[in-house]
Amino acid sequence: MVKQLLLIPLLALYALAANAQNQILGYWMDENRETIIEIYERNNTYNGRIVWISEEVDGLGNDRRDVYNPIPEQRSRKVLGIDMLMGFAFDGTDAWRKGDIYYYRTGNHYNGKITLEDGQLHLKGYYSILFFLGRTKVWTRVQQPQLYGLK
Repeated sequence: MVKQLLLIPLLALYALAANAQNQILGYWMDENRETIIEIYERNNTYNGRIVWISEEVDGLGNDRRDVYNPIPEQRSRKVLGIDMLMGFAFDGTDAWRKGDIYYYRTGNHYNGKITLEDGQLHLKGYYSILFFLGRTKVWTRVQQPQLYGLK
């Protein structure tokens, strides 16, 4: 009986922690209104795939490609659907860390950290261990892109 009474608070704490780490799931639009990503969880890590970009086609009417990718074999892939955020892990408190950010407009990769503040996603990217030289972008939660008439 005592074991059962101790188990109930532990299960409640576990449920609260699971709820906290899943708060970033969903659709987010960048501050320039150029990109929407869908953050999803897979194998206890959080990733974000591009589901909408403002310039979906290039000047020739072709689907936008990942032309700045440092891996030549990936330069012909479509930007829509690629993971922009990869491998973020919830730190148990208030942040998702140790992830990788890929910025398709430059082909650069950055180390990253995600926090939620006042319902907005703060995405900090930085090189290597130089976190103090990083930049933070603020993303806003949006409903599914289809609801906005976006593809």
